[in-house]
Amino acid sequence: RRTTMSPCALLETRHASTQAVDLDQRLAFWEDYNASTLVGLKCNSYAEGGFAASQDNLQLSAMRLARIVGNEHVVERDTSMIRGVPKESIFVSLVTGSGSFFYQDGACQVLEPGELVVYRTDKPYLFGFSGAMRQFIFDIPQQQFAERCLKRFDRPLRISVESGVQRLLLRTLGERTRGFFQQPLCAEAEAYQEQAFELLASIIAGHVGERPINALSASYLLAAKQCIHEQLADPTLSCERVAAQTGISTRHLARLFALEETLPSRFILEKRLQQARQLLCSSQGAGLDISEIAYRHGFASQAHFARAFKSRFQQTPSEARALGVAATLASPAAESVGQACGDNLRGLEQGN
Repeated sequence: RRTTMSPCALLETRHASTQAVDLDQRLAFWEDYNASTLVGLKCNSYAEGGFAASQDNLQLSAMRLARIVGNEHVVERDTSMIRGVPKESIFVSLVTGSGSFFYQDGACQVLEPGELVVYRTDKPYLFGFSGAMRQFIFDIPQQQFAERCLKRFDRPLRISVESGVQRLLLRTLGERTRGFFQQPLCAEAEAYQEQAFELLASIIAGHVGERPINALSASYLLAAKQCIHEQLADPTLSCERVAAQTGISTRHLARLFALEETLPSRFILEKRLQQARQLLCSSQGAGLDISEIAYRHGFASQAHFARAFKSRFQQTPSEARALGVAATLASPAAESVGQACGDNLRGLEQGN
């Protein structure tokens, strides 16, 4: 078990592998690591050569990520584990490699490689892998999931790749997550997280029938959102520029965002406000003036920022900062990306 960083990055990566662990200790080692990093569970394997797995974990400001590789095995989270190691998150698991099955709430879902399963960690479940397994897990607090992905979520969802749209979105999610794990730069963490939330929201909405959209429109919408994310800090960013860079007309751009019941300009403002609030409430932004935070997120003036912020969140930027600091002190486990960046040295020492 160790903590590593890519040479140019500050974002902490926790890593665990069974490779150097004695065969008869591997399951216990894996259970212990998962309980401290991801979720408490019980693990069993019937592989002839013994259980083998590795895991990488990243902490972002509003979600945790895990990349897991292993051979055939089964993990279970039962009622005793839920009581002993409680966790109230929504897990989104993108499974590649071999087929797998997932059991929760009396229903068994059989998953093909490349499919997604969404489930609650405060309910018992069984997850089995019949061969070489690779998966990404998006660990999202229930409140964040309700705000960003799906308001009410009680039963597990299996999301297949049958439609061209879902195939495009799932492939994009996998590729961007794989790329972020390869180089988890602190400077890119918020942009990646926003993209992941956007993709997950679109995938889930498409599955439950909230946003009917074809593959071509979905690809243009993804491209437009990517343009916006890359230029949020530029106060001169306009719908006309986004449309031109995406290769469509401004009218077509408006129609695409109308599929999500919003406008391009409203989407831009919402993303700026969300990211500004996140920085305001983090330890990373504690030493910055509110005006500096406004300018960093594309607002031409502090007054405009303050008005838009109050209208959106029903509190001033100063009030949001004060409440964010209080919440961080009350819940030290909810580390932001800035805290993770600042704690690297401590993490390295603990990992040795």
